[in-house]
Amino acid sequence: MIGTMIKNLKIISKLGEGGMGVVYLAEHIILKKRFAVKSLSTTLSHEPQFRERFFREAQNQALISHPNIVQATDFFEEGGQYFLIMEYVEGKELGELIKSKGGLSETEALALFKDILAGLSFAHKKGVIHRDIKPSNILIDETGRARITDFGIAILAGGERLTSTGVPVGTAEYMSPEQIKRPREIDKQSDIYSAGLVLYEMLTGQSPFQGETEYSIKEQQINSPLPDPRLKNPAISPALAQCIQKATQKDPAKRFQDCVAFLDCLRSCEPSPPVVSFQPKWWLFAAPVSACIAVLIVYAIIHFIPSPVITTPPITIPPSIDIEAAKIHIPNAQQKLSIMCREFQEIQLKRQNLKIAKNIGDTAIIDAYTKNIQDKEQNIHRLLSDYNDAMVKLANLNKNIVNQEFDNYINQLAQQDRFDLRPAVDLVKRHYQQYLNNKTRVDEDVIRNACP
Repeated sequence: MIGTMIKNLKIISKLGEGGMGVVYLAEHIILKKRFAVKSLSTTLSHEPQFRERFFREAQNQALISHPNIVQATDFFEEGGQYFLIMEYVEGKELGELIKSKGGLSETEALALFKDILAGLSFAHKKGVIHRDIKPSNILIDETGRARITDFGIAILAGGERLTSTGVPVGTAEYMSPEQIKRPREIDKQSDIYSAGLVLYEMLTGQSPFQGETEYSIKEQQINSPLPDPRLKNPAISPALAQCIQKATQKDPAKRFQDCVAFLDCLRSCEPSPPVVSFQPKWWLFAAPVSACIAVLIVYAIIHFIPSPVITTPPITIPPSIDIEAAKIHIPNAQQKLSIMCREFQEIQLKRQNLKIAKNIGDTAIIDAYTKNIQDKEQNIHRLLSDYNDAMVKLANLNKNIVNQEFDNYINQLAQQDRFDLRPAVDLVKRHYQQYLNNKTRVDEDVIRNACP
């Protein structure tokens, strides 16, 4: 497959392989944008009525546009093979992050997990169940945002089972009891159970149920209580451990009924700001009197005592403050610019799909694509405002320091082999220099035409 063309996509390399098929990295030869292409397994492709059912579900998945979900953009058949096209996310899998750190801190884990719940909640509201929530299906992008991927085996709530008998659906270490026993009858509670196991692993560094065979793991999912995560990580708060226990109850009715309830439980675990109590002291009553006396003394000094001429040196801002500010605003501006460029590309693709939908005459899809385009345009407007604010803040700093920090940031990216971000950084620097010269804010057309 490497080097071959599929429609307008050129296959560049292999990203991974699983029970559903092989995932490739591809580049659109016209848009010059990269995509993840899943070539579905022959077992799935040969299933009776597969095309109709999967096309319907892929179509609905493509309409799920959310910052914490990797979106499917196309689905088609070519040469007897079925291909699912998804946006390509530059980053690493959550599983890799957990493995590299041996577990995450409570603060780091909750920040990422809230993203996961936000994406899941949105999918559930659209009637889509993931069925395979696990660390390897969660990507952490270059901005540190968690994004759920691989909805390829998702089903619409109440819909038919997608795959044929004998094809594994889900992963034993993260399957809910009902998914093992009644795979055709699961609902969003199954995803909540799987998410609870993922949070357990994020905090402890390993999944709670392990065994030598898939059968033994599934038996534990059905019958064994969840081990207390604090036995493996005593730093976990009791309140957070209780949230995990509730999410992973064997009986779906005893779990959180939706992701919002799960999120509320997690928020209740966060430390509250300290409460400052006010206790009156006797000296507080003397404060107003002292203030009046002080005003009278100052008035007398100003009006009756000649004041000597005092020359004070100008106030200077330590260079270290400008350095730290530049280190914050430059990467922030680069991230905002990169996201805007991706949004412009997504809008271009969606407008092409909208044109196709109009030719077909499907009003539901037309309305959905129109709404998605409007949402992305609003997001670009917000990002552009933040981007221009960053230009203003950089312009208020020492020019030499800002230019030096641009060079330092470029060198830092080179050391991390992030040469793909260099064009965006160069563009930010050019916009910064233009703002210094004419104080003109950047508009959407400038960004759209200059996106690397």
